[in-house]
Amino acid sequence: MIGKLNLPVLADADVVVLGGGPSGVAAALAAARNGAQVLLVEQFGALGGLGTTGLVPMFAPTSDGERMIYGGIFREINLEMCSRMKVEPWRESWQAINPEILKRLLDEKIAQAGVRVLYCAKLCEAEMDGGRILAVLAATSMGLKKITGRVFVDATGDGLLAALSGAEFEYGDANGIPMSPTLCGQFSGIDWDKVAEVGKTGVNDHTIWAEMLRNGTAPLPEQHFVCMKPVSSRSASSNLGHIYGADCLDEFDLSRCYTEGRRILRILEEYYRCHVPGFEQVELISSAALLGVRETRRIRGEYRLTIEDYKKRAVFEDEIGRCCYPVDIHSSTTDSEEQAQVVKTIEATRFKKGESYGIPYRALIPAGIANLLVPGRAISSDRPIQSSIRVMPPCFVTGQAAGIAATLAAGQSDVRAVDTAVLQQRLAELGACFSQRRE
Repeated sequence: MIGKLNLPVLADADVVVLGGGPSGVAAALAAARNGAQVLLVEQFGALGGLGTTGLVPMFAPTSDGERMIYGGIFREINLEMCSRMKVEPWRESWQAINPEILKRLLDEKIAQAGVRVLYCAKLCEAEMDGGRILAVLAATSMGLKKITGRVFVDATGDGLLAALSGAEFEYGDANGIPMSPTLCGQFSGIDWDKVAEVGKTGVNDHTIWAEMLRNGTAPLPEQHFVCMKPVSSRSASSNLGHIYGADCLDEFDLSRCYTEGRRILRILEEYYRCHVPGFEQVELISSAALLGVRETRRIRGEYRLTIEDYKKRAVFEDEIGRCCYPVDIHSSTTDSEEQAQVVKTIEATRFKKGESYGIPYRALIPAGIANLLVPGRAISSDRPIQSSIRVMPPCFVTGQAAGIAATLAAGQSDVRAVDTAVLQQRLAELGACFSQRRE
């Protein structure tokens, strides 16, 4: 947080969105479609965040078992992506992502909405006047530049702009230790027909890994074996392996995570080739350029979502959407009992069909800052419910709410002045879902 600097102004907009992942894309689209002049700033060269640059293989379940709960921009993008992939949407399960198709689709959606995009620009500081952001400073290919705006949306995932602006936040567990990240990868040369045939006998990558753990031959101390998801007839993306003991806000430890993630992917490639039927010709073709970070900052907002809200399937007057994903706190260490507890917690907290909890607008508003909204995994929450709301579909939901709210607030002094009834009306027009009441 700094005062005014004499730097060149690169751009100005009504709404400035920092981060082009799910929440940032949704915020930019929603704001532009509601008439705002929008600038979307992304540190890499593509939109989509973990769904594209991060190679996360799939969207978490998009349905509560009775309806498509993540309505609006996520539903629009998911259905269009599936159409281009020539697959039926998995309405009650996990939807595979083709990252190249998703990249191009987001390019088109953003262009159609008239959003101005700035790639390869890294947020590095906030210029403040009291509790108001005047500008953000971005490191670009031409040096440090200033970007001004009326309302800012922190879609960095790390709550970076909020922190730079002086917002308070929580981090990790009671000891300040976050969930372990994963570096995802792409694989080719897979015989999915053989995988399916052998799977009929109850043998698959999970059961083989579990047996190797029991007999002490597993190549990694990994109890929580997540997934290898088909993307095409011969390829897959993985969400496998954890980088334990990681602090992704520490510059050097974050760097270590990329090196360690690539080492783990090579070990997993060898495991599949040598032990899993159908993977005899498998080849690791790419490791992700973006680390799969699950947890860093959680802002202190006007309302703090908690596990109690999760348990009581909360409904809020200022509700902006729903979430039905279970509590999914990945282990921070190699401790086998802590790792094994992850899946047990998921099963113990899984909602019944038709159940979900609400997300209030207030959870997007960091305390003490007038013109900032924070959607995505950094919203105001405790750790258990953050592990539920951090996945991509609800990030789209909080992002689209932030985009519309930013547009409504652009002519006002404070994002708290937004009429939530108008916000909900605009969200409903997009197809957003509210409460557990049946429609």
